[in-house]
Amino acid sequence: MQETNIPIDKLILLYIAEQAPGIRKSQLRDAALATLSMDYFDATSALDELISTHLLHVAVRKNEPVHDARGRAVERCELTDTGRTALDALEKQIPVSTKRFLSDYLIDGDLKRRLADTITATVEITATGHYRLTCRQSDENNSGLTLSLSFPTQELAQIAATTWREYSEDVYLSVINALVHGQQHDQDES
Repeated sequence: MQETNIPIDKLILLYIAEQAPGIRKSQLRDAALATLSMDYFDATSALDELISTHLLHVAVRKNEPVHDARGRAVERCELTDTGRTALDALEKQIPVSTKRFLSDYLIDGDLKRRLADTITATVEITATGHYRLTCRQSDENNSGLTLSLSFPTQELAQIAATTWREYSEDVYLSVINALVHGQQHDQDES
């Protein structure tokens, strides 16, 4: 293959995308910034150039269940075949210390990324003009908790959705405790 001159910033972004397929665009940028090899402007510029030159594909997946805090489906990053070819040819230009750091960073962040992908909240309008919030906490088998609530306004539903995304563990434990406590309370009165 003809060697191409790709700046190290772009190679690092390609390397991250290869190591963490389907990584969110924001998480890709965060990982790149964590290397301290580039600033936010450099990372954003390099990412945009990789996308425009078709070395990296960034898109919302069909039926993406994960939404950001604003309720938009998250964008995922995938290395294209052309990007993989370029990375294979030039990967040795990435310093070993940077690769080692990224390996540790991505392994440590894997649980957080998977957890973020298992917590979803969607808001949709109902036929009666109310807003239905559906909160989900899924595991690998797509089992877990699904909670559906109706709100009179979109603003209240969005506030609840944000609360679920940010504090799902606390909400989940509160629901479980209320259900268990309610059963114990009924048994105590018998």
